[in-house]
Amino acid sequence: MGTNSKSTGQLIQVDPINGTQQFWNAELNGKSVSIHFGKVGTPGHRGSREFPSVDAAEQFLAQRVRQKLEEGYKPLLLRNNGR
Repeated sequence: MGTNSKSTGQLIQVDPINGTQQFWNAELNGKSVSIHFGKVGTPGHRGSREFPSVDAAEQFLAQRVRQKLEEGYKPLLLRNNGR
């Protein structure tokens, strides 16, 4: 990632009823937002979208993150087992 890049980190949604896990993450790079999503254990899907301004891209990304959190996605927390 360059100096103008920001990443959401990975968000995970677990559906215990269906036994599925979904991932979603996004990266803001200037006026562009790239999103990577899919089922855990698969390559998933990638897409990107260009916006007319950095502010518009940031607003879009903030809205999408809020939406994913409302849908039950949680931040993936990696444990450091002392290594």
